[in-house]
Amino acid sequence: MLSYAVCKSKCDVCVTALRPRLDRRPKLSDLSGFVAYPSQPSEIGRTVSAAIAHLRSENRAIDLSIWEENDVAGRFIYQPILEKIDNGQILVADVTRLNFNVVFEIGYSIGRQKRAYLIRNSAITGSDDLIGQVGIFDTLGYERYSSSKELASHLTSITSARPLTIIESAPNKIAPVYMVVPRDKTDPEIHTLSRVKKARLEFRTFDPEEHGRLPAGEAINNVAQSLGVITSLLPSVRNDAEVHNFRAAFVAGLAMGMDKPLLLLQEGEEPVPLDYRDLVKVFYSLDQINRHIADFSTEVMARLQAQSPAVVSEPQTFLERLNLGASSAENELRDLGNYYLETDEFRRVFKGEIRVVTGRKGAGKTALFLQVRDRLRSDRGKVVLDLKPDGFQLLKFKERVLDYLEEGTKAHTITAFWEYLLLLETCHRILAQDEVWHMRNGQLYEPYRRLADAYDEDDFVSEGDFGERMLQLTQRIAEDFEATGGTSDRGQSLSSGQVTELLHKHDVGRLRKQVMEYLEFKESLWILFDNLDKGWPAHGVTAEDVLTLRCLIEALENIERQLDRRDVEAHGTVFIRNDVYELLVENTADRGKVPQVGLDWTDGDLLRELLRRRFVHTGVEGNPDFEELWRNICQTHVGGEESSQYLIERCLMRPRALIELVGYCRSHAVNLGHERIELDDIKQGEEDFSVELLTNIGFEIRDVFPSAKDVLYEFLETSVQLSGRDVLEAASSVVGEEVKEALFERLLWYGIFGVVREDERVTYIYDARYDMRRLLGLVSRRGKENATFRLNPAFWKALEAKV
Repeated sequence: MLSYAVCKSKCDVCVTALRPRLDRRPKLSDLSGFVAYPSQPSEIGRTVSAAIAHLRSENRAIDLSIWEENDVAGRFIYQPILEKIDNGQILVADVTRLNFNVVFEIGYSIGRQKRAYLIRNSAITGSDDLIGQVGIFDTLGYERYSSSKELASHLTSITSARPLTIIESAPNKIAPVYMVVPRDKTDPEIHTLSRVKKARLEFRTFDPEEHGRLPAGEAINNVAQSLGVITSLLPSVRNDAEVHNFRAAFVAGLAMGMDKPLLLLQEGEEPVPLDYRDLVKVFYSLDQINRHIADFSTEVMARLQAQSPAVVSEPQTFLERLNLGASSAENELRDLGNYYLETDEFRRVFKGEIRVVTGRKGAGKTALFLQVRDRLRSDRGKVVLDLKPDGFQLLKFKERVLDYLEEGTKAHTITAFWEYLLLLETCHRILAQDEVWHMRNGQLYEPYRRLADAYDEDDFVSEGDFGERMLQLTQRIAEDFEATGGTSDRGQSLSSGQVTELLHKHDVGRLRKQVMEYLEFKESLWILFDNLDKGWPAHGVTAEDVLTLRCLIEALENIERQLDRRDVEAHGTVFIRNDVYELLVENTADRGKVPQVGLDWTDGDLLRELLRRRFVHTGVEGNPDFEELWRNICQTHVGGEESSQYLIERCLMRPRALIELVGYCRSHAVNLGHERIELDDIKQGEEDFSVELLTNIGFEIRDVFPSAKDVLYEFLETSVQLSGRDVLEAASSVVGEEVKEALFERLLWYGIFGVVREDERVTYIYDARYDMRRLLGLVSRRGKENATFRLNPAFWKALEAKV
């Protein structure tokens, strides 16, 4: 008997008390379910109700409970809904118009190991653009209907209640918390990140700065291996609030369904009413966040100590067991060291030969950063600073400090700021690292006490993490200046001496002396600086951003020279996107002085080895080569082309992109119960990946070319091969004639187009070993307007290109 309950989702959010998991698998004869849909537009509800009535008219046994008939006396309105999900085997959810309640219920049902069967009314204008930005539902798949009869037919054709496979081999003890954060981070987000770090809870994140969209599989797998989940709900006045809140609703539903501690934060009374305090933790001041995180941390640590058994499905096939790891290095702290591919670039950074590491987004900069950091940290004789501001602090630095500086002294004062900040951070790290050790080492005791006394002159430096301390220092400089009557609005500015005075609340000479003397007892100092480009604004990289980077590099050089005079080894390395570094080089007179290495990939076999190491880590006997493993994981050919090569040609030669693409294909195969990735899985995975890549590359272009964010959409439904004239016309339609040439070169630089040569070979930027002069030389030989260019296969599906 098919049994459906109907929910109009008029409440703003749904939550449930934790209940024992139902392990019984349904028989098709007693398959029961629940239908969730938004209350607006009302046509959706009418069509769903008519579909159920149609089934009744055919004498089908339907146990229908509509919302008004639920017993809600004495209970919150959400309880009957989630009880229906718990007691049924399938959730039918309409996602024509995204609705917070329905999205939460979808996540909850997946977490409870119920099948989520999504439907969309094709007769109604839906949330297609929003769904594309959110990224969850287009990867889950859905059935379209336009009438009640068609919907009834879909419902009666359901033949399986098999849920999505969720694999949890063991809780992630290294990084037990999963966080979903918004793209633009303000004080509450920065404070939350800092307090979680201070609670000594390592975490993995979904950050739209790194990944434009959130695939359902990624969210499910991350929640499954977590011991706690943190996210927030944004008020409607915040940028991308709707997109973020739907992601938060889905992840919150997953967490509740899987019985994971959930911290869902909200500032003030919007968007979720205060009636739902049992799900949403409301705060009105940053201090209130501290209490919520304290309670959450206690619960997570209790789970960590209890080591609860897994409550999700055991994998059945090797493909289900296959763990590709996270595409973002920040999210795979637990396993990255087991399969990290050491390159020559890694070895040179590890030896301290490199000042700047560059690479495109997804090339592996952060992975290298983490591996170098972890291996250096294992030696107590080394002091290692791993600095990762979250971007927001750098924006505040620009707004509240740079605006005050006299134009002629900016470089000097910014360098002074970095030196002072790095000095404080070195001191902070030494005091934390040797807090216990100096009590056991007689040589260190007195130098440690002198260093602690010098550092503790100013209270603010001891609070939070690096990002929070940097923000506090920035705010203090601005506030002290404003307290003296200064303001940038009145055209006043700070001289070098004034900034130095505001910076140096410490006796800097004494502090520097104590740090230098203490480091003489250490082997070396390492300063690794990542995430600097997260401070670039959405409207593009500015001259001040480049100046900030240049001054940071100069500050690192100054510190190295000071320590070298004391025979103390010191190394500083900055990890930055190579397009930003190119801007630095263009604005630097002494080019070639800074030791730099690029992480851009050109060898497909290296990418295969990267995949192979992840495959082997899943658990296979011996040390098989890639081809042997690949035959067992994936269909070997796509249209006559070897399948691994087919995928590599669609990843822009970026490791992160390749991992994500294979992950999409695997996810589709697992959802359909395939034992290996089949042709249809590759095609569907390619389409999902292509859409996400299009969005992410658009953001990358925007960062350095603000007005060209949507230029790729100018190539919708075009041929895969275009003349230079066609490409230039598309560029000029977006940015105008005066800068179309610069945008044209950006399209080549990102690998969006390649040059077609006489023998039909196509040369993309990575085929030219990322040498733009070489690529532009090929263009020039053929004449820019008359040359033939080929759209990269990575974008064919998303742009519906004509092959």
